Amino acid sequence: MTSVHDPLSAQGGGYGPPGGYGGPPPGAPPGGYGPPGGPGGYGPPGGPSGPGGYGPPAGYPPGGYGPPGAPYGAPLPPAGGGPPFGPPGGAPNPELKKQATTWLIVAGVSAFFCTCCFGLIGAVFCFMAMQAADQGNIADAESKLKWGKIITIVGLVIGVIGSIVSVLFYAAQIAAALGTH
Repeated sequence: MTSVHDPLSAQGGGYGPPGGYGGPPPGAPPGGYGPPGGPGGYGPPGGPSGPGGYGPPAGYPPGGYGPPGAPYGAPLPPAGGGPPFGPPGGAPNPELKKQATTWLIVAGVSAFFCTCCFGLIGAVFCFMAMQAADQGNIADAESKLKWGKIITIVGLVIGVIGSIVSVLFYAAQIAAALGTH
């Protein structure tokens, strides 16, 4: 009887004699990696017919498809040629930038005192309007400033209504506490 503590020994089986799967098929050249310069192996890079690959498809010139194109994310060139970035912006508009700066301050005060995220969102829109005005993109700056004003005003209104409701609630609690004594 054997114990789990007895040494184990192999009893045969396996995949055949040592040395792998045998030699190459009859009539085939010797394979494997072999020593450098010896028989076998894959041969020099480029194959027996020199450097290559498959060659171009039918109807295409040899030599590949040309240099790589623009990097990923780069703007596509326009169909008619010309610069890929579109028309340059106009001159910066200082009046629009001044309005956007004023509303940025109002939005920041609204976000701080009214503890409402609408002021923060309005501030982001006003900041984007300032950048667009600096770049001379007047239509975009006016649109962003309009939305910045709307969102800031909504935040101010919600903050004022919330403050009034909390003052009335607090006053009602004080009146109820004084009435019970």
